Amino acid sequence: MGRLLLCGLGLLTVSPASAAPWSFGEKITVAQTGKATTFHHVESSGRKNIAVSGDTVGVIWEDNRGGVPQVYVAFKSIQSSAFESEWRVSDALPRAHTLAAYEPVIVALGAGRFLMGWEQNSGVWLRTGGPMGLDPAVKLGGVEAGQITLATGARGTYAGWAQQQGRHRQIVVAPITIRGLDKAVSAGAARPVDPAPPVNEQLYPTLAVTSKGVTVAWEDRRYGHTALLTSFAEPGKAFGAVTELNEVVQKSATYGRGSGVTRATLAVFGADQVGAAWMDKRGFSTGYDIYGAISRDAGRHFGKNEIVQDAFGENFSQWHPAISGAVDGALAVAWDDDRDGSSAIQLSWKTADGWSEDLAVPPASGAGQQTHPAIAFDSRGNLHLVWLDYLDKGQPTRIFYAMGKRNEVK
Repeated sequence: MGRLLLCGLGLLTVSPASAAPWSFGEKITVAQTGKATTFHHVESSGRKNIAVSGDTVGVIWEDNRGGVPQVYVAFKSIQSSAFESEWRVSDALPRAHTLAAYEPVIVALGAGRFLMGWEQNSGVWLRTGGPMGLDPAVKLGGVEAGQITLATGARGTYAGWAQQQGRHRQIVVAPITIRGLDKAVSAGAARPVDPAPPVNEQLYPTLAVTSKGVTVAWEDRRYGHTALLTSFAEPGKAFGAVTELNEVVQKSATYGRGSGVTRATLAVFGADQVGAAWMDKRGFSTGYDIYGAISRDAGRHFGKNEIVQDAFGENFSQWHPAISGAVDGALAVAWDDDRDGSSAIQLSWKTADGWSEDLAVPPASGAGQQTHPAIAFDSRGNLHLVWLDYLDKGQPTRIFYAMGKRNEVK
């Protein structure tokens, strides 16, 4: 692992000999602990809790400051040393403050505008907004639904969610349109990712949009164990054949078939490539590892599974992977583990021959517990990171942010 050096009060620089070095700025508070009973959550399908639109950063989360969990969003300019505005997102319904809201997501629309989604009152909701305020919210679908995720790309904006279909939840995906000066949001036809009726639960979708169409991955229990499945659709067409993302590993009579997978995440990088990352317990003796796979054909098919964390990290359980890609071809995965004695945010990035050595992100490691990262590259290739922080289990939480820059490799 690389060593961490504190350089004055400005950037925290790391220079491992075998990997491209990064410099991270000081951490910035997104949300403070309001009182001893306030707890924040940075959690969503696909881990889309941070986005960068032009020169504006948006972070979305839920907390229970008013007693019932609600969704909030905060904004700052990239250059600013503080978040400048905060809005409650989940206020569309009468007496909304009494209706718990969960698992929000955010994506960039450009020019400082964002699209946000969340779950509330057994339904999924969307609204647009930015630092100056939020636009009216709209509910998607007319059935019980949750676990919304969003993605934008060359072929538009899409939402995916899990909705009740008979006894089980089914993943559906719909194109999203944002019209005119009133910023009215509407959804096109919601298409199931698998035309066959679900025979068991379909959960936690994640999306990636390329110039060829939309890729979806999700958790599926049709085999009697959890598998990660994927499907691809061209714009306006039905989803194609369902394929397995994770390689199924036969364990034992004690542990059963499968590799104990959960919470896939997807991101587009470079020229129509798609990266995937997820938690995988095929090495069950040490808990979850972070595995990944790459699609070189715009998300239609994925290559062989690759272990993301380095050899030292394999001795510990990894949690909460988040993935993001840049237009210049960079691809990064962040997660948390406690290899250094307490939970810290680790970072790995794709290299020509695999994945880099893990980097403990300087502002998101050290004393206390740092967990639940979310990441987003901006158009300049800077990496924006947000995470949950608390002193110890059961203690009130805070949310912090930091930005990382890749340094030139000599």
